[in-house]
Amino acid sequence: MLIDFKLSNFLSFNQTQIFSMEAGKVRNHSERLYITKKLKLLKFMAIYGANASRKSNLISAMEFARSIIINGLSSNCANCYCKLSDSNRTLPSKFEFTIELSERRFCYGFEVILNSLSFQSEWLHELTYGNKYRLIYERNIVTGEHTVNTFFKDNSINERLAIYADDVKNDDSVLFLSLMNPNKGSLYNDNEEIRIYQIIFNWFKHKLSVNSPDSPITNYTYLLNDESIEKISKLLSTFSTGVSRFSLVSIPLEKVSSNVPKEIMKDISEHLIEHKKQLDEKGISTAPAIMLRNSYDNAMFILELCDDGSLNAKTFQFNHSNTNALFSLNEESDGTIRLLDLIEILLCTDQENVYVIDEINRRFHPLLTYKFIEEYLKIAEDHHIQLIVTTHESKIMDLDLLRKDEISFVNKNKQGESEVFSLNKFGERFDKKICTAYLNGDYGAIPIF
Repeated sequence: MLIDFKLSNFLSFNQTQIFSMEAGKVRNHSERLYITKKLKLLKFMAIYGANASRKSNLISAMEFARSIIINGLSSNCANCYCKLSDSNRTLPSKFEFTIELSERRFCYGFEVILNSLSFQSEWLHELTYGNKYRLIYERNIVTGEHTVNTFFKDNSINERLAIYADDVKNDDSVLFLSLMNPNKGSLYNDNEEIRIYQIIFNWFKHKLSVNSPDSPITNYTYLLNDESIEKISKLLSTFSTGVSRFSLVSIPLEKVSSNVPKEIMKDISEHLIEHKKQLDEKGISTAPAIMLRNSYDNAMFILELCDDGSLNAKTFQFNHSNTNALFSLNEESDGTIRLLDLIEILLCTDQENVYVIDEINRRFHPLLTYKFIEEYLKIAEDHHIQLIVTTHESKIMDLDLLRKDEISFVNKNKQGESEVFSLNKFGERFDKKICTAYLNGDYGAIPIF
């Protein structure tokens, strides 16, 4: 679960800004909070702001930091510092996540000079009571100083970590957290305690899902499950899409291969064969599959590996109410396709996922956006998941639907810098018409014509 995210010197964010998912003192809808002995977390947040406020930059910052952790720095990072001040070119940008995992709190962050693509520092702490913490590791890459051998009780682990850290003490091109994950399977198998490095890394890789306005949040593998198909069919009907049911049907492989280069088809086949070997080693009998989607016409195909090593091709067909006609995905409305892109959130197949979606209302009717959020909030009562969205949709700014602390704003100040703040700081009454007050400019974060 995400507790907060801090950033500075990135795109329109200059001074340090804090985006927090910690609950305030609001009393209503407490049933959907995530509560432990140490904290109360929100499971939903709607972020509002004018087009020029750069609220999307907050989402971009999360994905930017996540990508660096998983994939490392790339040359296109160089101009992402905040250009509102000339001195920022040579100053570090800071990214820090505070997260909760199995009722333990961790703070991970790093500083990097983006213009020179050089990391300056990195840290990982476990938070205890108050503002205290236990240091798991710290690196000052500029001076080459590091501390990695004090957290674990097993001295052999600490000695091994010290060797890893010493090898890269002045290497400003790599993060220690990233270094500690590829090809380290034997290390974590032999030492359960040290798996904290793997757990933190995997949270960024598998639990934090950050998505642009037009990207699907999913690889659609959930559609291969018969139980999921039943649930989705009911949801599509609930959302008044006209779809009563959809199903998977086999099609000739040539229908797919004729539109996909031979080299890519070969790569897909080799990838699935390798994946099958990995599943066999773990004793999993599932047939590996991959989803292909054409962004031009939304045609979608599934390629599944057969026992003999050949590929089987499938696609979707949709039944509509009061007709026997069958439709393909590319014949459905943009709203229905967008709903399928996001509907995995409502299936809750994986606990502790954090979904971050820029412009949740893209291609949605206002009532459909409201209905989607309403359905999510019901599910959130029983599941440890979080949904963070940016939106212009004022209809969901309803205190019958949301808590005050579930609404935040991104506003651009007089210097052109983006700032983040919560509606909760205004102390509004629960019966106030928040939407009207927002559009009247009471909270800022709207266009000024």
